[in-house]
Amino acid sequence: MIRQAAERWLVVLMILFSLALSGLTVWSVAGQARALQARERSDLEAAAFTVATERSAALRADVERACDAAARAWEFGGADELDAWIASRHEWPLAATVGATGMVVVFPRPPLSEPFPQAPNPLPPGATPTTMAAAESLSGRDLLALLRDFQTLATNPDPLTRAGALLAMATVEQQLGQPLAAARLFGDAAHLLRSTPRLARYAFRAELARVDTLLAAADYDRAREVYAGLLRGLRNDHPGRLSPAETARLAEQWRQLGIEPEDPLAALRDELRQRAERRSQRAAVLERIDLREGAGVRFSTAVTAADERVVVATREIAPGVVLQLLAPQQSLLERYWPAPTADAYAWRLMPSAAAGLVLAQLGPEFGGAVLEPSLTAAAGLRAHAHRQIAIVAATAIGTTGAWALVIVMLMRVVTRQRELARVQGRFVADVSHELKTPLALIRLLAETLAEQRVRNPDRVQSYHETIIREAERLSVLVDNILDLGRIESGRKTYSFGECEPAVIARQAWTLFEPQFAEAGFQTELDLAPQLPAIRADAQALQQVLVNLLQNAYRYSRENKFVRLRVWREGFIVIFSVEDHGIGMGRNELKRLGESFFRAEDARTVQTRGAGLGLAIVNHIVTAHHGKIDVQSRPGAGSTFTVWIPFDPDRPAPLRPPARTGAGA
Repeated sequence: MIRQAAERWLVVLMILFSLALSGLTVWSVAGQARALQARERSDLEAAAFTVATERSAALRADVERACDAAARAWEFGGADELDAWIASRHEWPLAATVGATGMVVVFPRPPLSEPFPQAPNPLPPGATPTTMAAAESLSGRDLLALLRDFQTLATNPDPLTRAGALLAMATVEQQLGQPLAAARLFGDAAHLLRSTPRLARYAFRAELARVDTLLAAADYDRAREVYAGLLRGLRNDHPGRLSPAETARLAEQWRQLGIEPEDPLAALRDELRQRAERRSQRAAVLERIDLREGAGVRFSTAVTAADERVVVATREIAPGVVLQLLAPQQSLLERYWPAPTADAYAWRLMPSAAAGLVLAQLGPEFGGAVLEPSLTAAAGLRAHAHRQIAIVAATAIGTTGAWALVIVMLMRVVTRQRELARVQGRFVADVSHELKTPLALIRLLAETLAEQRVRNPDRVQSYHETIIREAERLSVLVDNILDLGRIESGRKTYSFGECEPAVIARQAWTLFEPQFAEAGFQTELDLAPQLPAIRADAQALQQVLVNLLQNAYRYSRENKFVRLRVWREGFIVIFSVEDHGIGMGRNELKRLGESFFRAEDARTVQTRGAGLGLAIVNHIVTAHHGKIDVQSRPGAGSTFTVWIPFDPDRPAPLRPPARTGAGA
């Protein structure tokens, strides 16, 4: 009985001990689940904060550059030059200057907000303001003499004087009963004013007078044509140019022309009226912005009467003169936060804070927008939380009679997680961010195909082609890394032999010619005749040209142009690859050729590359006792020139390649 009681108590103790260890295990698992969940959230917040900091810095840098340009315009020509500058910057729909007296001047200034400026030589020799005011009482002969004087004045080199003379000539032609000639002169004056940035806004007055003159001549067809051209020109002008006064004047001529409401021009007229209303609403915001003291750019967020959220950047551009730049929050978000092509980001951009989890607050420079977890990331967090709850429940039930096994398995899990964390850390440290995008895309498409969510054969084929292309790109990247490793460790060998430069250039060009044609490039292949044979590794030199052509293809923008030239100078064969792409600055050129270096430019962030191509090119050219030179300017393109020496005693090829060229 005592032994049975002892065994019973031992069983009870074991059960109690098992329950205690089970409770401890459940508590530990629950704590670990909370820690992992907190870590995932912390990682998301850290990634979002990093991205938010980079985008905010890019916006602040752009605003600083814009303010510097505005300061130069103000210093050069005052308000007129600043008006011309802001009229050329459509990314800022409105701007304003605030002087020491607190007076707010909104730019771009509306055409009817001020009279036509006084020209240096407004009147012809012998004419006075009195005679001009009384021109209606002059005889036809006197008007003709005055017209000849103005014709002489219209050749003055000053554009303001010429424009004033043309407008005066138009007035005289009206008094002479020549409305069509007056309309032509009004059109010439408008063209001259539009071609002069600081006077462009006054072209609106000349166009209005031209339409009025044609209406007076009963030439309704021509008046309608000129009026339609005026509306289209205003649509292409700066979005903040017109005010309600201009739209009211346009509406008056609309009624005089008798244009029907269903006319196609009605939509254009309504668009211009909406622009004028938005200008008035935004201008009211600029007038009430609090100008606090502080160095550098200050940002503030406001809401217009139409519930439009706008961002105002403020900075002093001259002693006592403060510049305000206004942009809608939505346009800034679209410019600096482009939508991803796939759900590869763990966050999504929201205009304002909602009920969800806020990863990062963007601040007033982006109108108080926030970063929240993407739908995929939020679903992953919820799924992870549900899995952890299930694990805790299963652990609580399973460890009741098998606590030892649970402890062993838990130790193995902890050890495995620690090993995985160590391997993951090494992996993240060893590979570049360039591997992430293709891997994510391949995984996304593969999962889509595996789950049979896409049944359209064309889309399935497109997904397969994308997976193959991204896999090939990863293979090329790994090969480049291995090739660079062999080069830097001294294990890279070259097979030197006699080869023809023209053949090498043509082979490299052939590889990229289809891509250039598909992308709409203007291309030019220029091979000089009688090129000498050189002693080199033909495959390595071809790799040099392929890398340079690939960079020209990658970093092109609107002006798609590439030229490959090969010629001889003395005992040197020169290869040149020229493009009209984004170009590089001085600091980037200093680091060109370093392994894994890429320019930290907003224009190159979305362009694929690992920074290996030019490093390999540099090693190959050095191995051939050559030299590489780069001529580049930001926004103007780059020209890479490679010099390869040759033996002057070797003869030229028997059949020199022809000089060829191609354009797209």
